[in-house]
Amino acid sequence: MIKRLPIALLVLSAWIPVAGTAATGSDLLMKMNAAFSEEDYDGIFTYDAGSGLTSIRVVHKVVDGEQRERLVHLNGAPREILRRGEEVVCIVMPGDDLAVLENSIPSGPFARSFVREFERLGSSYSVEEMGEGRVAGRQARRIAVTPKDAHRYGFRLWLDADNHLLLRSQLVDPSGRKLEEFLFSTIVFGDSVHDSALESEEMNGSMVSHLTLKNANPEVIADRGEARVNWSVSWLPPGFKMASADIRRKPSGGQTVDSMIYSDGLATFSIFLERMPEKGAARMTARNGATLAVARGIMGPSKYFLATLVGEIPEQTGTRIVESISAE
Repeated sequence: MIKRLPIALLVLSAWIPVAGTAATGSDLLMKMNAAFSEEDYDGIFTYDAGSGLTSIRVVHKVVDGEQRERLVHLNGAPREILRRGEEVVCIVMPGDDLAVLENSIPSGPFARSFVREFERLGSSYSVEEMGEGRVAGRQARRIAVTPKDAHRYGFRLWLDADNHLLLRSQLVDPSGRKLEEFLFSTIVFGDSVHDSALESEEMNGSMVSHLTLKNANPEVIADRGEARVNWSVSWLPPGFKMASADIRRKPSGGQTVDSMIYSDGLATFSIFLERMPEKGAARMTARNGATLAVARGIMGPSKYFLATLVGEIPEQTGTRIVESISAE
C-alpha cells in the first residue's frame, strides 16, 4: 500500500490567514492554489521521493471553460495520463501496474486531495515569506510552512513571482532534512502553450484505461453484509480530526475495508481496517520518502483485523496512532 506514483504532487489548497503571519503570505498561497487550475502552462518537472528521480512533462490548459491536462512520464515505464474535465485516460504498456496508477488519481492527476479545514492551521503551523529565488529561469517568492510540534512535517515553497504557480516544493522533517522534492526545470505559460501539446503520442502495443474522477476510488458501500465493527482511535496528535469515514469494497475479491481519513487542515493520513488475511500478516513499518506505512494486527469483537496507516507523518507518530486503535 505504500507504493505511490509521483503524479500525486504537492498542491496546497486554498488558505486563510494564519495567526501571527503576514497577510501577504496567506494571500500568496491562495493565489498559488488558483494558479494550478486557472493558468495555462507546459513544463517538465522532476520528483524525488527518496527512491529515485522521476521526470514528467505536464501540460495544462483551460479550453472553453474546461480543464485539460496531459502528463507524460519521461523516464521509466512509458505512461501518459490525459484529463478532460472529470474524465481521465491512462495509457500504459502491458505489465504496468494500472491499478496503482488509477488509485493514485483521487482528485485529478496533478493534485493531492487535501482536506480544507484551514481554520485549524494556526495552532499547528506558522507561515512566513523567506525572500526570493530562481526556479526554471523564473523569479520566485519563497514561503516556509513550519510545524509547531514533531508530529507533522514542514514545507518550503517557491511560487512564481508573476502568476504564483508552484515551481518548487520541499517536504522537510523537524531537523530540516529534505524528504521529498518537486522541481520544474523548464516551463512556459499562456500563448506559448499550444492545444496540440494536449494530444497523446502513439505508443505501439499500449493499453488504454478510462476512468472518471468522481468514482476513481473503490466502490463506497452502505451495507457490508455482516455485523459492523465500530473502531476507536484513542490517540491523535493535537490538531488532527477525522475528515471522513466510509466502507469500501476492494476491486479484487470484493472484500470490504473500513476507511478513515484524518487531517490537521494540511497534513493527512488514512487508516484502513480489514479482516486479517487467512495467511495472517506480519507487523510492518515501511517508508518511501516521506510516505509512511504502518500495519498491525488488531483484535476485533471475535477475530483479528489488519489495521494499516498510510500518510506523510513521522514514524513515531504513525506507530502510536495505529497502536491506539481498538474495537468499541
